[in-house]
Amino acid sequence: MKRNTKIVIIIIMFCMSLFTTQFLMNPQKEVPIQYVSGMNVINIENPKEVVGYGDYVFVARVDEEIRNVDSIAEDLDPGIPMTTYSITVLDNLKGKIKKNAPIEFSKIGGISSSSNMVTLLEGDVVLEEDQYYILVAAGNDDGSMVQAAATGAVKLDVTSEEEIVSSQAYKDYEKYIEEEVEYQRPRYKSMYEE
Repeated sequence: MKRNTKIVIIIIMFCMSLFTTQFLMNPQKEVPIQYVSGMNVINIENPKEVVGYGDYVFVARVDEEIRNVDSIAEDLDPGIPMTTYSITVLDNLKGKIKKNAPIEFSKIGGISSSSNMVTLLEGDVVLEEDQYYILVAAGNDDGSMVQAAATGAVKLDVTSEEEIVSSQAYKDYEKYIEEEVEYQRPRYKSMYEE
């Protein structure tokens, strides 16, 4: 091999080494998010309609993500994933879901296998582990629970269970439930009811 060729190979190997080291020391932490439009039968910007559509409203801690699969539901685009979480309900605002025990909660959205990005419905958020949320859920005919609307997950800005009841969001949701706009649809009981 010529001397110039050896130098070029050494430079390329050095550059690849620097790139690999940089990538390993600073891995991508952010996955791109793609928002998709959903057909809504309620005004998802009106929390009184959202809680009226839901069967259950509760405060929960997200323990962990346990499943993320591309949706096979007939009424969803096959490219939109469905994510299931293990959560612990701490307080019920509407309905009676078992408290202080891990249960499963699903929502439309998650990492799509076809695009390697997070796909969410417009207005929705990614649930984070060890964070507290007010969740609005609907029971399914198989007894499972799913987030009732894209805006049915509200992250609470609290660091402990004690702060939840005194948070403004908690007080707001108590009022929304009192003034809910009920949506007429088939209702199903969750297997997680007390």
